[in-house]
Amino acid sequence: MSTVDHLVNEIKSLLAAGTVSYDSASKPSDVYEGFIFSLIVATASRHGATVTYEDVYGAKASNLVFRTGPGHLYSNSQPFTHAVIEFDGAPALEVHLGVYVTGSSGVLHECDVLVLPAEEAALSRAQGIAPRGSQSVLIVECKYYVSNLGIGLARNFEGLRADIRTQNELFVANTRSSSIVRYLDARKRGFEPDVVPHSPQAGYLQAEIRKTFKSYLSKHAPSTVI
Repeated sequence: MSTVDHLVNEIKSLLAAGTVSYDSASKPSDVYEGFIFSLIVATASRHGATVTYEDVYGAKASNLVFRTGPGHLYSNSQPFTHAVIEFDGAPALEVHLGVYVTGSSGVLHECDVLVLPAEEAALSRAQGIAPRGSQSVLIVECKYYVSNLGIGLARNFEGLRADIRTQNELFVANTRSSSIVRYLDARKRGFEPDVVPHSPQAGYLQAEIRKTFKSYLSKHAPSTVI
């Protein structure tokens, strides 16, 4: 089984989805982002959240259509799918793939995987504007490489983080790099290397995602335990 097929099967399993828009011809980097999206959704579900899927029009989706290139959250060029996560007592969250957010400088930045309040996402769709990066709950930079990760990727991530000023951010990759580890550790940034299906590192990533949800719930639903 190819790497792409393995990732697609894992996505279907984690999302309990009938069909997804990825197939054997999809780029591994695109499907890897979908895999990380799936880990976020599965983590929320495992810890008590209700998860549903919607398209840009708010209609329930069972056939999941994912972006394979950057775009606007409000774009209706295709019925792209996002996940809606609802924990008891807390405002709903949405999870998106490959959408732009606005940084503090006013510059648009692409987020590989984005978790933000549903209210902010609804504002984006209603007004046709990019959501504010500062309102994001979690941004994940995803890197799928068959070669070594260059230090430039970490520097770009640091620049992204500095301008977006989100609450939580993670750099996730299917491989590792000692230089990136040193660079991000020195700045106390989250880096999760070697994250692939069924790896211990995938479990470590889900633990970090759980911490993000716990922090969100501590502010909005203090009595909720996950």
